[in-house]
Amino acid sequence: MKLAIVHDALVNLGGAERVVATLHEIFPDAPIYTTAYLPARTHAALRGADIRTSFLQPLVRSEAQLKLLFPLTIAAVRRFDLSAYDLVLSSSTFCAKDVSVPDPARHVCYCYAYFRPVWEFDSYIARFAWNGWKKAAARQFFSAFRGWDFRAGQKPGRLIAISLESARKIERAYRRTPSIIYPPVHVARYPLSRRSEDFFLAVSRLMPYKRMDIVVEAFRELRYPLKVVGTGPDLARLRALAGPETEFIGAVPEDRLIDLYSRCRCLLFPGEEDFGLAPLEAHACGKPVIAFGRGGALETLIPANPAPGSVGASCNPAQVVAPTAVFFYEQTSAAVVAAVLQFERMNFSPEAARAQAMRFDMSRFRRELLTHLDLVARYAPPPAHASAVVD
Repeated sequence: MKLAIVHDALVNLGGAERVVATLHEIFPDAPIYTTAYLPARTHAALRGADIRTSFLQPLVRSEAQLKLLFPLTIAAVRRFDLSAYDLVLSSSTFCAKDVSVPDPARHVCYCYAYFRPVWEFDSYIARFAWNGWKKAAARQFFSAFRGWDFRAGQKPGRLIAISLESARKIERAYRRTPSIIYPPVHVARYPLSRRSEDFFLAVSRLMPYKRMDIVVEAFRELRYPLKVVGTGPDLARLRALAGPETEFIGAVPEDRLIDLYSRCRCLLFPGEEDFGLAPLEAHACGKPVIAFGRGGALETLIPANPAPGSVGASCNPAQVVAPTAVFFYEQTSAAVVAAVLQFERMNFSPEAARAQAMRFDMSRFRRELLTHLDLVARYAPPPAHASAVVD
């Protein structure tokens, strides 16, 4: 059996790119087709992979450039010749699900979300400093692609969503019910840390909808030290909002990110995401999280202050489960300040946080994916690795 992986683009380092690196680890001989690949800007683990790019490769030097070429990405993925493969596994937020896979080959799509600007335009662009005519033009532009995205969502034989939250959105948009396989955390790569230095941490692509603005405003008021990891078009605005205690570190290699997780007091996660890997990576290091209590956070974190009447998907109501997070329920800087002050009054168990991360470990992802693809017999599980502890 010959298998190929198709991913939208490898031009940044986010959760989807981490998943692609995991797919490469599971299927090391499978080529990865993508519209554009910038090795210095994405996951280092992919540098030895067989990556095959499109005609857009010479034109792209950044994620921003690729976004300007978005309509051409549709043509690019449709031109990939996948006739030699028995199984195509697409990894998609926008265009990869639209590949042409000739019969009798199977096409399974790991779909992180529907194409957000098409289906959630108002919330996606809400924080962009655009005037009225520019927003109107953008709305008309993206609305023209809603039909395309719907049709592309029909092409895979199977859809896999990354969470219940993602599955609900995919079902509304594409009128299909996907399976659910949560993205993986390589827990063994993250040392359990029982020490903390005097700083908080935020890890995110700096896009307006990620709502990092409420975090930097809150920490300007609190005058607490904050380190922000990530890059993106919202950086200049965030710098203008931040106080002197906030440090913008930019993109960092994985070993430095793990070090920051290990030394921080807590991770801030202010966006409404369909899943969110960063909180679980922090949990793997034994660190608690302060998060907006909506979206994927409800499925992955155990709040000390759940919303009235709610039971988190991560909790078993028949058991007493140690909390791993503090939630806030309004996306305002005042709500973040209150959550940080509540965090200050609490004690969290590093072991409980790591145990929660283990529920999303690589071993679970691998087992569930291979079962879904009917490939368990072909791909033996990797050897177990011992995990480190930082005192």
